[in-house]
Order: sequence, then structure tokens, then C-alpha cells
Amino acid sequence: MIKSIGLFALTSLLVATPPAVAETLEATDHRLNYQGRIIKDWQNQDVQLNWPGSRLSFHFSGSQVDITMNGQGARFDVLVNGQLHQVLNTNYDNTVYPLVNLNAPDTIKVELVKRTETYDAMLTIDALNGDGQFEGSWVNQPHILFIGDSISAGFGSESNKRQCTQEEIFNTSNARKAFPSKAAQQLNASYSQVSYSGLGVLRNYNGNQPHHNASYYHDKAGAVFGFKQPFEDKHPNLIVIELGSNDFSTNLNEHEPWPDMTAFKEAWSDAYVTLLDNLRQRYGNVPVITAGNYVWPNNELIPGLEEVQTKLKQQNKEPINIVTTVSNLEGCLWHPTEAEHTAIADTLVNYINTHQLLK
Repeated sequence: MIKSIGLFALTSLLVATPPAVAETLEATDHRLNYQGRIIKDWQNQDVQLNWPGSRLSFHFSGSQVDITMNGQGARFDVLVNGQLHQVLNTNYDNTVYPLVNLNAPDTIKVELVKRTETYDAMLTIDALNGDGQFEGSWVNQPHILFIGDSISAGFGSESNKRQCTQEEIFNTSNARKAFPSKAAQQLNASYSQVSYSGLGVLRNYNGNQPHHNASYYHDKAGAVFGFKQPFEDKHPNLIVIELGSNDFSTNLNEHEPWPDMTAFKEAWSDAYVTLLDNLRQRYGNVPVITAGNYVWPNNELIPGLEEVQTKLKQQNKEPINIVTTVSNLEGCLWHPTEAEHTAIADTLVNYINTHQLLK
């Protein structure tokens, strides 16, 4: 009789605690949290994204998670409980990639953060598969929209020298180590990036690629010229613009439409005011910070921002907050190192907190 009771109790225990069952989630599943501009294809249950710093996060109880996606050659940081777990290199077709492979089941937070820029196509996330259970990962945070160039994008942010090969640039570029990510983390805010290397408000580096500029992408889902599909994103509580280095860092070329720098600076400040008008039409009168570093050789950027401020005042429009940052640009091709990005983020965060701009 005693043996029968013991057998019944053991059987009941086994029934009450079944083993974890593998689970597959389509990319549009509500338990997957995306940060940044995304497109949800509800018919195919896929999600497209492109901008550097775009992030996917979720909680998971188990030991193994895979993701199926077309990563278009981009690199991602995979974080487990906030710590770097691996760097993921992607292909140009739909491929299954291991995200997490633990020695024993655990309950963890997983994040996939896009390190690099992609110009040719949107990336497509198809599905996730795990040997355990997925749960959502959401918090109520203020949101910041960053609009910038290679500095915001984290170009060479993990480098420690100015002369770099193309391979070194690719391997050391990481949006997660750039000042937008660092500032948002300090402020306990979520963020989106619209950052494109080499572009300016009106003029790109050395007058290149005149068919587009950074202002063109302020309302675009990704850095793919001509791609105009609507996207989802959080409404920003604050906008930070880091643009102008490419406009002013080289002399005008003969093929460019401005006869001299005086004419260009006038057109540039007008273009900046137009960009601000477009952003405020879309997002309302949220605070705007314009961040600028010394630009070799003539330091034209900060005076240019001051001229923008003057024009806004003359037109009875909302002013901007001009923040001057300091960086020696000791990374690849004269870009900030991670330590310099930290200093830029500290300057921004101090200004934001002092002026109570993030509410």
C-alpha cells in the first residue's frame, strides 16, 4: 500500500512538470520587441529593418535560440542579460543563425543589435525558434530620435587608430558603442537612429553623391535610396541632430552649384531650417538638440548652427538647443573612439538633464 502511494505521487509530479517544448515565433509575434524604425509585413509575418542601432529584444526560458533572416551582410551584437554573447555575421539570403546556446536552461533577456550600416536593401527577419518559452520584454521609456552621419552611426567606434583598412573599418564599426546608444542608456530612454555615413544636411563629403543627402532620409524606413514604404516607430520626446561635418569638412568643387562658401552657408542654413520644419510637421514641437564638433579646417559648423538659430528667431519659429561637443577624433579615418563617444554622450546627457528636455 505504501509503495502504491509513492508511485502515484511520483506519477503526479511528472505530469505536473512537463519538459519545455520547442517554440517557433514569426517575426511579427507580439512577444518580440523592436526598437527603431521597422516595417511589419503581416501577410508574410516578416519584419524589415535597416538603420544602425536597430534592436530586437525578448525574454526566454531555455537554452537555445535560432533566428531566420536575410541580414544583407550586416553585423549584429547578440547580448544576453546585457552582456555581449557573440558577434553575428550575416549572409545575403535567408539563413538560420544560432543566437544563444547555453550549457544549461536559464531565464534570460536576449537582444540583437545592428552594428553596421546597410545601403542596398532592407533586412528581413523571418522567425525565431527556441527549445523553451518566449516572453515579451517591454518597459515604458521616453524616446529619442537621433539623426546623424557616420559619427552617430558608430563608424570605427571600436578602433584605436586613424589609419584603417576597409576590413578594419567594418570590424570596428558598432552603433551600439556610439554616443546615441550610450546617451539613451544613461537617460533610461529608448531610441531610433537615422544615420548615414558621408551625408550632410545639404552637401555630402567632398560634394559626393549629390542625388541625396541626410535630410532626404528624415522620414524614411531605411538608408535605401528610393525606398518609401511607411514604417512603424515610437513618437520621439526629443530629437538630436548631429549633422554638418560632411557639409563643411572639404572645400567646394567646381562641379557644385554654389559659387562660393558665402552662398553655400546661406543655402545650408536655409536647408537646415527646412529640415527642422519637416521634423516639426511630423512630430510636433518636441525639443530639438543640434550637436556639433569642431570641423577642420575653418570651424564653420558651430557658426552655421548659430545662423540657423537666428533665422528661426526671425521667422518666429521654435528655437534649437545648440550643444558643442569636443573630440580629437582618434579612431578610423578621424572618427571618435568609444571613449570619445562616451564623452560626447556625457555632454549631451548633462545638457538634457540640466535643461529638463526629456519628459
